[in-house]
Amino acid sequence: MNLTAEELRNKIDNKESFVVDLYADWCGPCKMMSPVIENIIKKTIDNGEENKLFKFNIEEDKQIAMELGVRSIPNVKVFKEGKIIDQKIGLLSEVQLNELISMVK
Repeated sequence: MNLTAEELRNKIDNKESFVVDLYADWCGPCKMMSPVIENIIKKTIDNGEENKLFKFNIEEDKQIAMELGVRSIPNVKVFKEGKIIDQKIGLLSEVQLNELISMVK
């Protein structure tokens, strides 16, 4: 599920717990990870669980990317109560992404 810049800011401001993949359309590893993320989101929704995994295109708002300290992508950040508690940079597997999601369930 893609977030707009406003939705991402609202999640952070509302102190929500979630995982976000910060990506760009031109990024090769981001393109490779996208189907994995979409699959996780689909499984979560199909199981009737609350989705905690989102995507945000850093090209939509470079300011928020700078504020979040994004220097390399893909960059997956884990937010707990609106604060970054973990992050991973680079191509991640489904297992690695699920481990990050488990931190906010």
